Amino acid sequence: MKENILLLLDIYGELLPKSQQTALDLRYNSDLSLGEIAEEMGGISRQSVNDFLKKGRSKLIEFENVLGNAARFCKISEELRAMNEEINASPNSEHTKRIKRSVNKIQNALNN
Repeated sequence: MKENILLLLDIYGELLPKSQQTALDLRYNSDLSLGEIAEEMGGISRQSVNDFLKKGRSKLIEFENVLGNAARFCKISEELRAMNEEINASPNSEHTKRIKRSVNKIQNALNN
């Protein structure tokens, strides 16, 4: 679940209210506890942090259900991984090298 929330946060995080975005970032990227997040966010209550996290996760999942960008990203990444495996298994022809460069460019674009 953590990996999914991280991916969703990377893709849709800017669409969330700042409080939810901050709470999710501190929880999933910095691995802080509710108390630590509450302190980091100016001394708010742990219950408020818990509410921000719950609402933020719910919104991220809602965005993904409507837009499907994370699912597409994962599918493309998996296809590229499979292509890389095939490229690495074949001889080092000039054609294979050109394909590998193209695959690497696509992977870099997906990761940025």
